[in-house]
Amino acid sequence: MLSFVLMLLIAPVTPMADVISPADSYPLEICAVSGKKLGSMGDSIELVHEGRQVRFCCQGCVPTFKKDPAKFIGKIDKKIITAQKDKYPLETCVISGEKLDNKSKSVVVNNRLVRVCCGNCAKKIKDKLPPKIAAQLDEAIVKTQTKKYPLETCVISGEPLGSMGPAKNVIVGNTLVKVCCKGCVKKVALNPAKYIQMVKTPAKTKLKK
Repeated sequence: MLSFVLMLLIAPVTPMADVISPADSYPLEICAVSGKKLGSMGDSIELVHEGRQVRFCCQGCVPTFKKDPAKFIGKIDKKIITAQKDKYPLETCVISGEKLDNKSKSVVVNNRLVRVCCGNCAKKIKDKLPPKIAAQLDEAIVKTQTKKYPLETCVISGEPLGSMGPAKNVIVGNTLVKVCCKGCVKKVALNPAKYIQMVKTPAKTKLKK
């Protein structure tokens, strides 16, 4: 059985419910090497590369990735930027506080898009997102995406949100996913791309209890 790495960042955001972020979860539906849909060739394969989770459609793609990881990370980053840019919640640089514009830089850190005003600010976060900045980004995501959150039920259990106490806010790839309880939080990280899509396409979401 494949083991999956779950790294939870619990940000002390108030007055909202705690923001629980699977920090390194791979947010794409496709293999980092072949581009095939994950799960199309059996269980996906996970690799943690320099602290960052990457997933593949099959074992054969792993050595290909290891030969030139920078090449494939670059391709992944472009897809992540495209997928997350339209919902990016901040209008200012997370480092300098300067207003973002069309010259701002897009940086992917821990599989999350972070936008900064310049190259110097990008260098300060290129390897790791400081907890304070992650909390700032998490809070903004919860605030902006809660307003139009499209689902009334937990993406894991199908139970109504709020039926087991305050819903838990799970952030994957800068997308807010709400679950009914702490027991469901870990399950989101097993297949994050699936639950991102459930939120993005609520009309297609069908839950089995």
